[in-house]
Amino acid sequence: MNIISIFPFRRFLCKVLAFALIALIVSSCQCSEERKVVKSVVEGRYQFNDINSTQLEAATRFGIEPLEGRDDVEKVTDKLVEITTNDMYKVDRLDYSVPYLIPSAATLLHDIGQRFQDRLHADGYRKHRIIVTSVLRTQEDVERLMGKNQNATKKSCHMYATTFDITYVRFERISMEGNPIADRKLCNVLGAVLEELRDEGRCYVKFENNQHCFHITSRM
Repeated sequence: MNIISIFPFRRFLCKVLAFALIALIVSSCQCSEERKVVKSVVEGRYQFNDINSTQLEAATRFGIEPLEGRDDVEKVTDKLVEITTNDMYKVDRLDYSVPYLIPSAATLLHDIGQRFQDRLHADGYRKHRIIVTSVLRTQEDVERLMGKNQNATKKSCHMYATTFDITYVRFERISMEGNPIADRKLCNVLGAVLEELRDEGRCYVKFENNQHCFHITSRM
């Protein structure tokens, strides 16, 4: 290869490397805040490590019988409470679950949202809502999810309407009154609320690292 052919190749290679570097920087910036939030609750994996078998015992004791498909949900709605976005929490887009819980779990979710906001108000911060990312799953939902998420299990507590997930990397600000607060701090506030309710014997909590959520099951 002569000098004339080497220089164009080097220029081409430099351009490729430059574009790759830019893409890496952009990706890092987009993920930086999420990584900070995750890092801030790493210890939560040890504080909130109620494994699936522990949560499943409570789910099977207090929850409904697992439902095969979405058509079966209507048959048991008289035993459930529909979960909708309100002042305490926001229900995210649900692709693999439906917004229903047994009454005690619905009350637990409301109390988490209320105590979360009470703590923010007491410290003079702006009002935010927690975000619910998963609720009741049918057996068909679980099977579909297993095809996408390697951490999903057939013995899912979500099938008993006792269990819900709350993300710890996203929160919704609903007021500009008060002092601003970072997501990392909001995550720690949520963790403090869950620790309090867990100590009261009202729930089990699992810190989900890959899904970036708290996996919560009612114990009542």
